Amino acid sequence: MKFMSLFKKELREMLTPQTIIVLVMIYVGMFMLGNVMGKQIDKIVEESSEIVLCDNDDTSFTKSMIEAMKKPDANTTNTVKLVKLESDDYPAELDRLGEKYIVIIPKGFTEQVESGKTTEYIYVSRMTSLSTLGNVSAGSETAKNLIQASVVSTLYSKKMIEGKLTSDEITQLNKPVDLKEITVVQNNTANIGASTVAQMKTMENMFLPIIVFLLIMYSSQMVLNAVSTEKIDKTLETLLSAPVSRLSVLSSKMLAAGVVAALYAIVMMFGMQNVVTKMQTGGDTAAYKDAVEQLGLTLSGGQFILVGLQMFISILIALSISLVLGVLAKDAKSGQALLLPIQLLSMVPYMLSMFMDIKTLSPVVKYIIYAIPFTHTFMANENIMFGNTTLYWGGLAYQLALLAICMTFAIRVFTSDKIFTMTLGGGKKSSGGLFGKKTQQHED
Repeated sequence: MKFMSLFKKELREMLTPQTIIVLVMIYVGMFMLGNVMGKQIDKIVEESSEIVLCDNDDTSFTKSMIEAMKKPDANTTNTVKLVKLESDDYPAELDRLGEKYIVIIPKGFTEQVESGKTTEYIYVSRMTSLSTLGNVSAGSETAKNLIQASVVSTLYSKKMIEGKLTSDEITQLNKPVDLKEITVVQNNTANIGASTVAQMKTMENMFLPIIVFLLIMYSSQMVLNAVSTEKIDKTLETLLSAPVSRLSVLSSKMLAAGVVAALYAIVMMFGMQNVVTKMQTGGDTAAYKDAVEQLGLTLSGGQFILVGLQMFISILIALSISLVLGVLAKDAKSGQALLLPIQLLSMVPYMLSMFMDIKTLSPVVKYIIYAIPFTHTFMANENIMFGNTTLYWGGLAYQLALLAICMTFAIRVFTSDKIFTMTLGGGKKSSGGLFGKKTQQHED
């Protein structure tokens, strides 16, 4: 019985209304995140059934092959959209046709197949982000499988009609075609697959979002704990009553947290860069680096500064919000729980930026995500690489405006008596717990 009494007491103290709100918010956030990612996967599956194809060979063999691609079996139907290319300028052709990718059957395709050689077709795709799902080459894989299957089917039927199928022809049927992938980034092209570039660049760039996420979390927790602890221990009253301006107190806390966060950023970036360098070993490393340079997917010193600028502003926004949240804390437990808004606001864009291209989401969802200031920092590297300058500078302007609002509010709180009276439930702190429902009784 004593154990159960103690257990119930501890459970009541931990399972507060605030804890329940936290659990509900986490569930809602993860539910929405799952829905967004699920829709992106459904979109990829839907797009895989449509093939944009340019038949430069235009023979009866390729026409039979295209018909086989449309109906590979009794249960599957694909849409083959035929287009014509006017030049070999693939970036211009993709823009003209308004397509993200094109499968090209080159001239001489039929002749190569009929001569018993392994022939080649071309897959040209435009790369617009570094996200994992954003570069799933569903069209490439579908086209590769269907073209190979249709070539085998057409070739086998033709050979059987002619009444001959040699051992060399059987070998050819095992691998009748090869895939040549060309990736387009803005006006640059390279003979490499978009999924390959995305995988390698993700390995390089995955550490930047991690650094941003950890810095936001660490600096926010540091400032929130400092303010809430000083308020709870009454040392904040002593500090603010000293002959020093409250604005100086506020500035010193933010600057100190910013300096420490910057030191952590420098150490982590150099350390993780070493990890990436060690991971990039193998025979294809030189070819990959050449392709990345051809596509312009590298950052100059000035562009690194632009990425660092958005990172620094995000940290300042997190610090200013944390200062106000720290003032709201009534005790150590509530102080830790108050970090939840910042954790959720940084976790959602962090997860989305890793797995999908936020720019391709539905307008409502996209602008809700854009309203989170940290989103623009997670996208900064990608926006600069892919030339999305309008989105970068727009995000930076939004962050600066939000920082001004947050700082103004934090200054007003620190320069008024609200810093001593503000609590999570509103009003003065009482002895009745988190929401101040119980008040001290006074005898008349």
